[in-house]
Amino acid sequence: MWLQFFSMISIHFLVPFTFLTTLGKTAKNKLTGLSWLLLSLFYIVYIYTTGSWDWLGYYFRYGLVAGLLFAVYRAYRNHKRAPFWPERTWKSWSGAVFPFVLSLVFMFISIYSILGLYYTEDPIALHFPLKNGRYYVAHGGNTPIMNYHNEYLPQQFALDIVKINTWGFRTKGWYPDDLHKYAIYGDKLYSPCSGIVRKAVDGFEDRLPSDFKNGLPEGTHPAGNHVVIECDGTEVYVAHMQKGSVQVQEGDAVDENRWIGNVGNSGNTSEPHLHIHAEKNGIGVPITFGDRFLIRNSLIRSVE
Repeated sequence: MWLQFFSMISIHFLVPFTFLTTLGKTAKNKLTGLSWLLLSLFYIVYIYTTGSWDWLGYYFRYGLVAGLLFAVYRAYRNHKRAPFWPERTWKSWSGAVFPFVLSLVFMFISIYSILGLYYTEDPIALHFPLKNGRYYVAHGGNTPIMNYHNEYLPQQFALDIVKINTWGFRTKGWYPDDLHKYAIYGDKLYSPCSGIVRKAVDGFEDRLPSDFKNGLPEGTHPAGNHVVIECDGTEVYVAHMQKGSVQVQEGDAVDENRWIGNVGNSGNTSEPHLHIHAEKNGIGVPITFGDRFLIRNSLIRSVE
């Protein structure tokens, strides 16, 4: 637990702070300053797009952008009179080359993550199934770095969605076992489309987050309590629902926006969240809500 906490703090805050501090300091030449600028820029793009900001406060990521702008301003002032090229020594050139090479690594990672915004398949347009809150996409997009589901063909465009509070956190505490401390737990789920219920499963217990490492109990479906709705030939899965909350049965005709159950923590899940994906003939289908294709770190403000 503490290792995970320290790792996240380091990746999201300590590393960019170190880069930005170095960028803002007076360098002996402009090339070294430029190298640190590129490294700072691409690392912040990387962590801004792929970071787990529901754990650390969604709105704090804007602080990275402000920090970058401030560091660039300081670098400009401090490097105005410096020569462009380093001195002809190994030490001087290594100080410029090392951050430049590292910046190329994060540049390619950033480009790869941004590619998660795009898809070529025909999407299915759905109604967002949650109301009255700020909802955050923990996993989503069309690259594995943005969405770990992406490597599994039927769920390649799946979304894992949590709710964040006023401060941008998904829960009270770091990783509590009390399910009611998760902002999304118990929220009502509404049918994302009009169609026929092909499967409705209920009766599995909500699991404690600390049980996740022990694996699924025998006989438990990975999706836990879930509903599958066929909409225009595409099956839409709504999974990990609260025990006893499923409001529909197999064969029911449902209209868009009908209450179908509540968010829970049943099945193969580490904490309460909504899992939703669409598939057709065993192949994942992109999902849009109001013409919007959601990716990791997308924020949805949903009202009644």
